[in-house]
Amino acid sequence: MTTIGSVTRQIAALEISSKQNKPAAAASGSSLRAAHSKQTSQEKVTKLLTKFSAPNPFSSSKPAQGSSLRHPTNATNQHAASSSASSSKSNLATKSPAPVPLDIGTYDGGLETENEKRGEKVYGEAAEELALDSSVSGKNPTREWTLHDFEMGRPLGKGKFGRVYMVRTKSEPKYILALKTLYKSEIVQSKVEKQIRREIEIQQNLRHPNVLRLYGYFHDEKRIFLMLEFAGKGELYKQLSKRGSFSESRSSRYIYQMADALIYLHGKHVIHRDIKPENLLLGINGELKIGDFGWSVHAPGNRRMTLCGTLDYLPPEMVEGKAHNERVDYWALGVLTYEFLVGAPPFEDRSSVNNTYRRIAKVDLRWPRDRELSSEVKDLISRLLQHDPQSRIPLTEVLRHPWIVKYNKHRESA
Repeated sequence: MTTIGSVTRQIAALEISSKQNKPAAAASGSSLRAAHSKQTSQEKVTKLLTKFSAPNPFSSSKPAQGSSLRHPTNATNQHAASSSASSSKSNLATKSPAPVPLDIGTYDGGLETENEKRGEKVYGEAAEELALDSSVSGKNPTREWTLHDFEMGRPLGKGKFGRVYMVRTKSEPKYILALKTLYKSEIVQSKVEKQIRREIEIQQNLRHPNVLRLYGYFHDEKRIFLMLEFAGKGELYKQLSKRGSFSESRSSRYIYQMADALIYLHGKHVIHRDIKPENLLLGINGELKIGDFGWSVHAPGNRRMTLCGTLDYLPPEMVEGKAHNERVDYWALGVLTYEFLVGAPPFEDRSSVNNTYRRIAKVDLRWPRDRELSSEVKDLISRLLQHDPQSRIPLTEVLRHPWIVKYNKHRESA
């Protein structure tokens, strides 16, 4: 069976929206935490599919920039055939093989099997709340989609409300996506109808290279299907688990991308509220992607009182039951930086949840004794992990911090 590793460098950016042309690529993140452990290394890519043009098949506007992984056009085939014939006349050994379609893996029949045993039809107000279809979206409607429009591939994982599969659109230019399934009855049982709808409404309107794209969505009697960007290099947490921790240079590049994405989200009045390695993905070029907006909230001018997120990443104001704003994401960025470098959150106490709460409330920040961290990164972490939200370093200043600039000079100059 094909693994994500075997297609890592084959996925190019894609676009499904009827009015957007920027390419992209994605998958879903896991929300389950586990101890960092060694993972088997992924297989090396042996064949690369590159330089395919990527016109948007659902728009009459200009072609999308970049490349999209799909079958080559007739013109591409003719050009390849002509070049191959010319080469064979001069030197048969230099003949280039024709590009082959990407192998998306073997479908295990899981959607049909699961659908027979899982979920029930919903009725009334809940049914109306969960009748989600991007083709009738008021702002950026897509074409109408159904499950029959996709060639099913390998499973990518399981979420709380259903499975995630690697799929390819049957219609040209055969885009690669991650298709996420949500069972309506389970959403109703968990009483998160409005939250799920809010998550989808938030994510469908986000356009940032470090934020996972939601291209479209549709539903049937029992399920909601989300057409998500496929992140070619998978979950960041698996990389962190495999390595134990990241270098300062790698961590700095990730934190730069995180800060830039959070500035964008907060500019849209979106507070993520559940930043952690499990909710971060890696694109085909290794770029970070923020995913899983299940705890996100669109709160222009509002102060929230809800306790949510992951315990190790909760800021003092949420632990203490106080109102909070977008600066909860500043705190989480500090915790994330520490975990990237050390391999564990700074306030984690495995012996007692209450001890973790107390350490967070006191900002009991301790530096590891078994590894040396630079003074620059200690300064950044300390300035993000401030008890008073107003004292936390603004994200715009994070981008200009010496530890960030040191490893991201090319980004700043660009």
